[in-house]
Amino acid sequence: MALTTEKITVRLTSEQIKKLKDLANDQGITATAALQRAIETENFIRQEIKTGAKILVQHQNKEVQQIIFR
Repeated sequence: MALTTEKITVRLTSEQIKKLKDLANDQGITATAALQRAIETENFIRQEIKTGAKILVQHQNKEVQQIIFR
């Protein structure tokens, strides 16, 4: 089953546009695909937090840090 898409207009700062383009370039994808991934990632994180999960980052030195999303 194919997903339907809808075109929308968003307002982003020049800094946000640069970050979006950098994300896309780093992954070899379009800005649209990078934005879609960002939305899905944010949704995943929010759903996990709702269940009581914690989001952790382990640094190269093995230090673990909890990331707090507000």
